[in-house]
Amino acid sequence: MALDAAGNAYVTGPTWSDFPTTRGAFDVTFNGNEDAFVSKLNSEGSGLVYSTYLGGTGFDNAFGLALDAAGNVYVTGVTNSPDFPTTPGAFDVTFNGGRDVFVSKLNAAGSALVYSTYLGGDFPDFVFGVQLDAARNVYVTGSTGSRDFPATRD
Repeated sequence: MALDAAGNAYVTGPTWSDFPTTRGAFDVTFNGNEDAFVSKLNSEGSGLVYSTYLGGTGFDNAFGLALDAAGNVYVTGVTNSPDFPTTPGAFDVTFNGGRDVFVSKLNAAGSALVYSTYLGGDFPDFVFGVQLDAARNVYVTGSTGSRDFPATRD
């Protein structure tokens, strides 16, 4: 969960059923098995500003989110969906096997996927948290069982 400067609450997690979505949200259709969701509640907690599914036909579970100053939402979780939504030019647009981490960015209105990528290797990979720095670089923490997890020397 995260709060913005106006006191609106952002929550994420998994759902296995019909879940309240809002008109104009990025994805208003349950995609099957288990989808992640991202919801923004007003500061009074009395209504949804937006609510969207995020997932493919497999099992998708969101574990963390972070906000930038413009109100964009960065969501991370795990997926085994070969059709999880990715964006052109993303780091990795191909499911690698097992369970991959996903890192996705929704616009401030919750109506569009700005960026979305897989992050993983040939065995299950997991994510524990996500943070942004002042330049909006995204940092994720997790664990991997993959022999070919993408890594850098530094």
